[in-house]
Amino acid sequence: AVVSTQSTGGLVRFTPLKPHPAMDFKALVCLLVFYVAQSNGAALPTGQELDYHFNQLGVNFGIKLDDKAVPLKGGKIYAEFPVHTIFRLIEGEPTLFKKMFIPFKEELYMFYNPGMLERLRDVLTVKAVITYKGEHYKSGIFDTKIEYTFVHPDYTEETGTIHAEGKTGTAVALDIVSKNAEVLPKFVLHPFHIEASFKPNTEFKVVYTASHTTFDMTLFKEGQAFKLHTIHKHLEHEQTYDVEINVAGKKIIFAHKEDGTEMTHLEFLIQGNIMNLKMVQMKGKLQATRWFEAGPVESTFMVKGNDYEFNVVFNNKEIMKSKMNVQDHMLKAKMNFDFLAEYKGTVYMDYDRAAHLFEIKFPKEWFADKKTFGITFNMKPITVDHPFFGGVYIATVLREDVPFFRFDLDYNFIMDAAKYELVFNHVHVETLNAELVDTFFYMLPITKYNFCHKYLINGCFGKGEFQGKIFFDRVNKNNFFNKFTITGKVIKMEAEVFEVVIDTVPTPYHFSVFYPRVFQRMFNQPMERIILDVDHVVAGEDRALTFTTNYEEMVVKFERNSHHMSAQITKHGVTFVDFTQEYKLVANANKFFLTMKPTLHFHDDSYIHKELCHFSSYTCFTELVGDVHVGVVAKSKNKVDMKITVHKDTEEIYHLEATNKQAPYKFVFKSPYVVPFFKYMRGQTWFTWMMPVVKSPFDVAVEFHPVEKKLMLNTNIDTHENMIQVVPLGGDKFNVEFNHEVVAEFVTADKKVEFLRTLKDGTTLKTIVTWTGEDLFENTATATVMYKDAPQVATIGWNVRDLAHGSVLVDLVGKKVPMFGDFEFHRNIKWNVINAHEFEMAWDGKTATNMMKALATPILTDSKIIFNNMDVQVKIQKKINAKTFTMMFNTKPFKFALLPFFEI
Repeated sequence: AVVSTQSTGGLVRFTPLKPHPAMDFKALVCLLVFYVAQSNGAALPTGQELDYHFNQLGVNFGIKLDDKAVPLKGGKIYAEFPVHTIFRLIEGEPTLFKKMFIPFKEELYMFYNPGMLERLRDVLTVKAVITYKGEHYKSGIFDTKIEYTFVHPDYTEETGTIHAEGKTGTAVALDIVSKNAEVLPKFVLHPFHIEASFKPNTEFKVVYTASHTTFDMTLFKEGQAFKLHTIHKHLEHEQTYDVEINVAGKKIIFAHKEDGTEMTHLEFLIQGNIMNLKMVQMKGKLQATRWFEAGPVESTFMVKGNDYEFNVVFNNKEIMKSKMNVQDHMLKAKMNFDFLAEYKGTVYMDYDRAAHLFEIKFPKEWFADKKTFGITFNMKPITVDHPFFGGVYIATVLREDVPFFRFDLDYNFIMDAAKYELVFNHVHVETLNAELVDTFFYMLPITKYNFCHKYLINGCFGKGEFQGKIFFDRVNKNNFFNKFTITGKVIKMEAEVFEVVIDTVPTPYHFSVFYPRVFQRMFNQPMERIILDVDHVVAGEDRALTFTTNYEEMVVKFERNSHHMSAQITKHGVTFVDFTQEYKLVANANKFFLTMKPTLHFHDDSYIHKELCHFSSYTCFTELVGDVHVGVVAKSKNKVDMKITVHKDTEEIYHLEATNKQAPYKFVFKSPYVVPFFKYMRGQTWFTWMMPVVKSPFDVAVEFHPVEKKLMLNTNIDTHENMIQVVPLGGDKFNVEFNHEVVAEFVTADKKVEFLRTLKDGTTLKTIVTWTGEDLFENTATATVMYKDAPQVATIGWNVRDLAHGSVLVDLVGKKVPMFGDFEFHRNIKWNVINAHEFEMAWDGKTATNMMKALATPILTDSKIIFNNMDVQVKIQKKINAKTFTMMFNTKPFKFALLPFFEI
């Protein structure tokens, strides 16, 4: 069925110069194939109802099959595709002009019709539900239906169906039907109907019908003759195209009619065959175009012995006359452009292979100063059979047959089993006539001054030369890649102005750039050459990488061995940055010890030190020292001892300690940066911005005595100190004391304790603590605090019955909490000690609060530490505001990275 639209809708209107929308038709077919493979449905079922489901990066894709064993038998595909986002990733941000143009786009549709891909570019989202049946697709019988939805920038929806059906194996139909009451010009798909049918070895027919447009094409065969008959109807106009190829008669006819009037008629007569072609003659008439008027045309291609002649006569004027001699390797041709409205004149082209000379001359009518322009190429290859493997090539540019610019290239390319080598003996460029060079630039859209300073090394010149070499060793390698050398030198007016050397053949590797004009401006000091030497030393497991430059005598050195790694930056022999990491690992059947002592030291004049101090006094330091100690004293007794500290210029800024090595068991966390950090993240008023942010304690200490069954929690948060104690009374009875005041009594078997406390401001604080079991090593405890009718819930679950395979779960959910607001904190920690030489530890979770304006989305954490036969892999990943930050440390192969900032 044909779906009609308003006169403003439908397909793109074409002038007589564009007889049919072939390109839009091809693009539309490609789009349909693309959607069948990747588009999305309007309503996507849940993942449990689908056989396959993908939901990442804004793309939602699901498949429900009728028969999993035979996927093509039938099923449904649901998908959602963020088209606008994809186009932005591919094309980048739109220009200012495009942004200004978008609001007026719909109003401008009355003046032009955008292509389908341009309309698709403005769509926000594509949704689709695809139902298909293809059990007998090999026989040409199939049925596919796509229910699509395009969401436009104004959130209006374009809906409709695409129906493709294969009938009886000899016919295919495709329909697009819009479900909107009105088809707007901005819609991506406009209704149409395509039907294709064929009769084996006889006829192939395609009919395309849309609003105001019909396209009917028939290809049929009669004996040794092939005929293509095409009718294109648009509004009240009809155009007919006929192509007939008579193989037996060696004749081709092309005809074009508009509303019954013949516009173009061409006949091609062929003598000979493809392997022995003697003549091709064309006669007829051509219709008018924007470049030339209508008129008779005659063209002849003729073979006379070793000569090939090609002539074109149009409107009784000789347009082109050429002659090529195969035996003498000569070509002479001239092309007359007098039939054009603007670019009249004659182009002459000569080629003499024996003399290795090629000349081309353009007419003076093409240039504003009415002077001819010519180029002459003189080629002398070393080997005639391989003209691009070296030789001398000379190009000369002429005006009115006077040379004014010359380019000489002398090079050699060597390729054998040992190497590739490209040698530029010289590349010589010379101005022969400065006045003609200036007049030539007057006609160009760029001045000579801008051209020289933007695209040439060291600006304009009268004579210049380049020498260079590229060497690639196919046999010998360095630690990571094959050895290679790149050298190049530019000489202008007998003076060297540029040189580059990249040499990885010797040790150390040598890199050098001589460019005084740029370096003196860049560094604001008399410097002509930058030198970098790279020394890479490998001795067993030990690695050393040293970068040495002549710029301020800077040296960057990296070292790594089995228990140490370091990085150091020095200037003029003075250390500006010094990082060391000492680590030791002991792992056997009974115990496990890991110690690390990282140290980072900055010189007062270090650029990194100055930037950190400029950012905040909290990040300003001269020396940062860490001490990590993790140990399992006795694996059979589940004895763990861990302590991690960080000191900034002798002041402790981080302290984490956990041990059950001896009674009482302890957990301690202290950092004076936690409270200021939360105050900073929650935003500032003008008053707090003016006042300095001082350090404030955040101390949490837990002690548990397993024999005496005592528990004590001490906190000092923002100078508010509190202490909670659980004191045994005998048997299973315990008292709960808050700052030495008894607030509750409970029995262990009840698995619940509840107490009330009145704060200084008169607010009643109700606390309920519950737990699921009576096992100390495997339990889950939940504490619910009612603060101003808002519940604050903390749940901690643990399983450390088998210390080799344990887990800890922490969930904190708060509402209207001072300083924190509404917040969530979730952590899921697991570890698995496989044997004495292999273990894994992983933790993930989410952190969110409405008090930090800088956090638009929750902070997601995903981290893992793997130890396997003395190899360590550490990956700590944070996702903040949809951006991923990753800290990575691997010992084999070595890698240290803080992505997306740097990677070593």
